[in-house]
Amino acid sequence: MPVKFNEVKQGEAIIFNNEIWIVFKKELQTRGNLRSYYQVLLKNLERGNVYNQRFSPEDNVEKAALIRRDYEFLYMDGEMLVLMDPETYDQISLHKDMVGEPLKFLVPNTRVTVLSHDEKPLSLEMPQFAELTVTDAPEGARGDTATSVFKLAIVETGAEVKVPGHIKKGEKIKIRTEDGEFIGRAN
Repeated sequence: MPVKFNEVKQGEAIIFNNEIWIVFKKELQTRGNLRSYYQVLLKNLERGNVYNQRFSPEDNVEKAALIRRDYEFLYMDGEMLVLMDPETYDQISLHKDMVGEPLKFLVPNTRVTVLSHDEKPLSLEMPQFAELTVTDAPEGARGDTATSVFKLAIVETGAEVKVPGHIKKGEKIKIRTEDGEFIGRAN
C-alpha cells in the first residue's frame, strides 16, 4: 500500500526501483521559497550498495514489510554461515557476503538477526559489540604507559585489532563490530 514519503521514518524499508532499500539517512531540505524535498541515503538490502536520492514529501512510495528473526551462528561451511533458529532448531545457510567486514569478529554461539522479505533472507545484522580473547599481542615497551601507544593484537577469530599497549595475550576485550575499534576490556 503506497504512502507519502514524509510518513516514512529513518530505518524503515521501502521498495524503490523494484528493490528493497533501507532509509539510512533522511534530511528535509528547504531552499528559500523553492519547494522542500528530502535528501535521502538509501542502502540496498540485497546488494549492500548505498544510493543518494531526492524525494518530494508528497511522493508515493511503498513500504516493505521486513521480518526480523534472531538466529545463533553455529559454524562456517566454506563460504556459507550455518545459523540455527533457537526456538525451532531449524538451520539455514547464508552466504558470508551478507555480513561483510564484521564477519571477522563472529564466533560460534553468537546471536545475529536476519532480515527477510517474503521468506527470502536479505541481510544479516551482527551484534554491535563482540567480546573476544586476545591470542597474540606483542609486549609493550617499558615506559609506554604515559602516552597512548597502540599495537596490533590478534584475537581468537584471527582478526587484527589495534589495542592499547597494556593489553596482553589471554585478556578478553570488547570490540565494536562495525569498524573493529577497541572499546575496552570485557567484564
